[in-house]
Amino acid sequence: MSGLSYAQGETEIISEAERPISPSYRITEIPKVIDTVIPIPNIDYPLLIRNKETEINLNDIEASRIKIVDKLEKLYPGYIKLGLGNYTTPIGEFYYNTTRNRRTNMGVHVKHHSSWGKLNGWSPQTFDNTEGKLFGEFFATDYKFETEIDYLNSGYHFYGVEDTTDFFTTDSLRNRVQGFGGMFKMSNNSRKDSAKLLWSATLGNQYFHEFQRPWDTSDKHARNNNFRAGAAFKYKHLRNVYNLDFDWLYNRYWYAENDETLPTEERFNERNANIHFRPTISTYGEKWKIVYGLDMVFDFPKVNTNESIFKVVPVIEGKYSLFDDMFIPYVGIDGGVTQNSFYTLNRINPYMYSGTELLNERLFNLYGGIKGTLSKTISFNIAAHLKNYKNKALFVNMNTPQAGGLINTDLNRYDVIYDNMNSMGLEGSMSFQLDEKLKIDAITQYYRYNPENELYAWHLPELKFTLRGSYNMFDKIYAKADFTLEQGRKSPVYLFNPADDNIAVNMPVIADGNLSVEYRYNSRISAFVQLNNIAAQKYDRWYNNRVQGFQVLGGVTFGF
Repeated sequence: MSGLSYAQGETEIISEAERPISPSYRITEIPKVIDTVIPIPNIDYPLLIRNKETEINLNDIEASRIKIVDKLEKLYPGYIKLGLGNYTTPIGEFYYNTTRNRRTNMGVHVKHHSSWGKLNGWSPQTFDNTEGKLFGEFFATDYKFETEIDYLNSGYHFYGVEDTTDFFTTDSLRNRVQGFGGMFKMSNNSRKDSAKLLWSATLGNQYFHEFQRPWDTSDKHARNNNFRAGAAFKYKHLRNVYNLDFDWLYNRYWYAENDETLPTEERFNERNANIHFRPTISTYGEKWKIVYGLDMVFDFPKVNTNESIFKVVPVIEGKYSLFDDMFIPYVGIDGGVTQNSFYTLNRINPYMYSGTELLNERLFNLYGGIKGTLSKTISFNIAAHLKNYKNKALFVNMNTPQAGGLINTDLNRYDVIYDNMNSMGLEGSMSFQLDEKLKIDAITQYYRYNPENELYAWHLPELKFTLRGSYNMFDKIYAKADFTLEQGRKSPVYLFNPADDNIAVNMPVIADGNLSVEYRYNSRISAFVQLNNIAAQKYDRWYNNRVQGFQVLGGVTFGF
């Protein structure tokens, strides 16, 4: 029976009671181990006996072919090249280098090229050129040391004078220059670890001078000493590469500094120092790369009152990869200061007048283009630039009388003049390479100059085309060919006729082709023939400095 009650409150009852606990029971038996052997019955499964016939077939194995190849080809430390051509032109080359060594690499390299022939109708133009170099590399555990000693001896004639009567003797217009140089470089050897700071330090010096001419008793030969100290640092962190380049260039130039017979502006005892800093940062992604920084130069002393000692140019470049490096467009800004010296100008034009003021060239360059690869064998580059030059060096024939000379004018030598100018340029190139068998390069360059003071950029071409290639036939016959075309070069006329001060000479087009073929009898002996200026065009490299016509050179080479 049950019942439900509603609307009742809670009731708490408290009372006293006893709750007895039953007594506990303890097992009195002691545990023990039961060691009982349980027998395992023998079980026998009867199987049917069946014999299967086995057949064995033996197949012939084709004999393996083993080609024994040396791990490394034998190196011959010595090399000699000897040759002779028309215009009585001997050539020679000697090279000797240490063979494979983990710690050192040392060698010597000497080259000679001369010509003792004569161009009909011109003053003597013989020349000789000898260059030598000693070099060495030394590898320590953590450092690398590099050294180099250079030597140059070059003799030539200021032959830009027509002479049909052999009036000028062989020694009358000759000149000879000589140079000594040395370099020492030290760098750390941890280039496999990108997390470490990579650095290098360089010291170098070069002394370059011309010998006193026999017919010049005033000791006006030029001398030039150039010292360089530099360092480079590189550090990679994540996707950034930090670079810092530092250079200190000190140039000393003398010419007729004690000759009081010359006006002050024609005597030189100059010093110039450039302190160069170039900090840049490279940031890259999967398909892009950006470089940004500054190119800063302190140029001492101040030569032009209109220019500052401190010169800075931004350094910016960006490029992006499209279609797996098939096309890479790029754009950038660059520039800087180039220190001109008697050595650098003389190597551009050896027929320059030695008593020349030295001004440093400043460049601002805005460029852009696209490069890439069309296939595994074809690559290309198309670019355009806008450049601004300060103190661009130009060469013009001299019109000042030669004191005590054999001729009344120095038209056979060149004065250096400096001008500011803007330049627009277009360039296109294409390369084809089929393994190591065939290589072909084609380069076209177009320049448009706008000088500030001069009518034209003297002796600089407006259009230049270069085609070159090489072919390897069965590692026995090696052929090389090149063709150069230049047009648009001009030389001033007013230096020769003051009345024609607004006329420029259109210099002939340069069309120069060369071909060389070498047959290698074995890895140590070969013979070669070289054809220069195949078109036999006797053009002027500099105004009135005509080149030799068709030339044939032949010779042999030896390895030992």
